[in-house]
Amino acid sequence: MERLLDEQAQQTLSIIVQGRHEGLRQAIVEAAERAIERRAVTNAADLLPPPAQERLAGDKAVARHAADVHALRKTGIKAIEPMQEAAFVRFSRKARRADEGGRMRALPLAGAAAMEIDRDDLAQLPEALPQALAVFANRRVPVPPRMRATALPPEVAQRATHAWGIEASGALASWGAFEARGQGARVAVLDTGVEPSHPDLAGKVAGFAEFDARGRLVAQGVDAAWDADGHGTHVCGTIAGGRASGRWIGMAPECKLLVAKVLGKAGGTDEQILKGMEWAVAEGADVINMSLGGLSFEPSVLDTYTSALIAARQAGIPCVVSVGNEGAQTSGSPGNDYFALAVGAMDVNDRVAAFSAGRTQIVEESEAIAPRNLPLVYSKPDLGAPGVQVYSCIGRQRWEHLNGTSMAAPHVAGAIAVLLSRTPQAKKGAALLKLAGWDRSDTLIQLIVGSVVDRGENGPDHRFGHGKLALLPAFGHAIDRGYLPKG
Repeated sequence: MERLLDEQAQQTLSIIVQGRHEGLRQAIVEAAERAIERRAVTNAADLLPPPAQERLAGDKAVARHAADVHALRKTGIKAIEPMQEAAFVRFSRKARRADEGGRMRALPLAGAAAMEIDRDDLAQLPEALPQALAVFANRRVPVPPRMRATALPPEVAQRATHAWGIEASGALASWGAFEARGQGARVAVLDTGVEPSHPDLAGKVAGFAEFDARGRLVAQGVDAAWDADGHGTHVCGTIAGGRASGRWIGMAPECKLLVAKVLGKAGGTDEQILKGMEWAVAEGADVINMSLGGLSFEPSVLDTYTSALIAARQAGIPCVVSVGNEGAQTSGSPGNDYFALAVGAMDVNDRVAAFSAGRTQIVEESEAIAPRNLPLVYSKPDLGAPGVQVYSCIGRQRWEHLNGTSMAAPHVAGAIAVLLSRTPQAKKGAALLKLAGWDRSDTLIQLIVGSVVDRGENGPDHRFGHGKLALLPAFGHAIDRGYLPKG
């Protein structure tokens, strides 16, 4: 509670209350156990998935996803309901003054709820609301700064046919070797919005939703899409952009985009972003990209986004998150969450950018982790990707080179979309396309992280993570282990 009070000086506090429900708690504990087993390894290749086994017929995977999402929502609602009915919530000072009846705004995917509370009531909350597992500040999350690249080295400037990142990451080679360009994949982008009429994104935005600071849906449909800053359009271009400028800019130019506008010019809130995650999961995204976050030095397991990240993973959806731009020994939330696939920024010469965040975290106590696994030590980011002098589209029909871990994350989200390409060969029976739930999200993350090219110190570290994104080896491992067909 002291940390929460320190983070917000005003009398009325905006908070997110994590519900306590056995089903939700057990899911968090099990997720932590799965992750801890893998983090014990030092060689990235040891993270690769086991040989594939047929688990579901392809036509049942969609039904399985719908069932998973329904079950997750049901569990989340069960965690929230006792809190909504609590007398403390109905009769808090804030509720009485505003005549709000203590309404909490439900976040079912996370099994949490947002509310405003009087500062003087906060100290009573743990005793008066035993249904709460944890309480977090509902922070303001800033729009990542636009860091323009100025002097471009020849290795970047002289690439006339494609952005350097799609070659360095292995996307270009994967297009040629496997005809995999993201066909049929759906990538959700939680950001400042998108300019769907940009020539590099025309026809690629399949869904759009806009949420306000209180998580309310205020607009939806592609016709309502817009970008408050240009940041989201740049991110979308790195995932799905074409070559309208004469250069290929997107990792997966044949994928579709589902865009949730969760940030405005003044930023957004944690509640807003959590609602965007909920929408993306319900819309059937294959992967979620979150090039956003706020500086956070003391993540725990359980943190603001933990339950939502786990729920997305349970639905088969990895969440790719930028780690932040404050430099070494810092990290941003949700990128530093234990269950996020966090990405740092590298330049054309495989060096980590000076601005790229990274930190080794030590968790001393947690309800989600068995005592035998404490203290838990882990480093973020998980891997590095091109994030310096990245060429992509921005608003007003333009293109620009930008720097940031925001630019690195979409290379990884796009790489996952390429792995999930519904090529003619893959549609004949690729095991990767038949997976659902944890099996699916774990396999995708293991293929991506297990295939990196090690850089920096031997094993994972807080600058390079496990190493540099390498999509072509990921395809090789997927084929060798039976997840994708040969030839």
